[in-house]
Amino acid sequence: MAKAKTEREMSVESVVFPTGSDLLDLVVGGGTLGGYPGGKIINIVGDKSTGKTFLACEIVAAAFHKARRDKIPMSWVYDDCESGFTFDTKAMYGFEIMPEKIEDRRRSRTVEDLYNNVRDYIEGLKAGERGVYIVDSLDGLTSEEGEKRVDSRFSAYQRGKEFKEGSYLMAKQKFLSSEFFPSIAELVDGSDILLVFISQVRSKLDPMSYEKDTRSGGRAMDFYCHTVLWLSQRSKITRKERAVGVVIHGQAKKSKTPRPYRAAIVSLLFDYGLDNTGSNIDFLFDLRTPKTAFLSADAANALVWDPGEDKTLPNLKKFLADQGKLEDCARAVLSDLKRGTVLEWISEQPELAVPFQECFGTIMTRDELIEFIEFKGLQAELKKRTVAKWESIEQSIKTARVPKYADA
Repeated sequence: MAKAKTEREMSVESVVFPTGSDLLDLVVGGGTLGGYPGGKIINIVGDKSTGKTFLACEIVAAAFHKARRDKIPMSWVYDDCESGFTFDTKAMYGFEIMPEKIEDRRRSRTVEDLYNNVRDYIEGLKAGERGVYIVDSLDGLTSEEGEKRVDSRFSAYQRGKEFKEGSYLMAKQKFLSSEFFPSIAELVDGSDILLVFISQVRSKLDPMSYEKDTRSGGRAMDFYCHTVLWLSQRSKITRKERAVGVVIHGQAKKSKTPRPYRAAIVSLLFDYGLDNTGSNIDFLFDLRTPKTAFLSADAANALVWDPGEDKTLPNLKKFLADQGKLEDCARAVLSDLKRGTVLEWISEQPELAVPFQECFGTIMTRDELIEFIEFKGLQAELKKRTVAKWESIEQSIKTARVPKYADA
């Protein structure tokens, strides 16, 4: 195995795999990387309809387009252990993630199959080639011993006999902890690949446990993973009373970075994928609450892309005073002079539109601002402002202490 890594002569330190979301890049990258570091094993965990498969596809899509821009060879495998992949990735990302021909697909049935498939893929990578291997999911795998026991159980049934042997699940766990993860982790380390495991949330049966949910893989998964990202659905995105997407809360419950346990709320559209622009706007303008993720309709209809003065409450009051409208605004909002109420009142005054735009910029709805940013090609500027706000929060919670070993 060591020889295979030497032959590739890859530099893992320079390889980063984006998540497809600037906010999730900050969550999993610890503020220093724009995504997952190469040469690592990661785990995406969630219940049904939390976007696990979507997020895995986004990793492949983001890596594919990044590699194409950088003119670097890149390959991937989507190991559909559950045979449940039905996404039209060509429409969303411009290429097919899952091969059209069934014979070209990889599908592991047992953990032993998975080991062979993953090792074969890693050792088959060419020098300088980047790769992503998705396992969807660990829950869909059995073991060779398990398959034999299933056959034995059915044979006993046909003979009218009772099958009394215990569970085969321990064979799967034992193989993962003692053989699979130690060997595969060594292969992955020093390579330019990302190994992604998708896991389904399961309820814990232990009433004494303080955590109600768990997932397959056990302690071996926790030990060998660089990042474990847990997903939960906060709300549905609807149009004309039909669900078109979901709002997801993603939290790094394990992260080998200087900033562990970070979390972010992102939007996912079923026919588009991760809505990076919309999610960044939501974070930048505080449009979603941490617990419920409900969109604030009033605030979402009074957004301004700052070209000039900041829309702080003091600046807004000064603007109204300069226009001779401060008292009118105070009466209209019953002296509730808050940033949101003032912006909403201003948006309803046609005579203030031009002077306000000259001072602050154009008032837009959330959808109008998304269209404006994408039409003007301002995604890089939006990312810059998003990261700046994230870092300002990080700096505000930084421990301000004198170093313990100041003389070192």
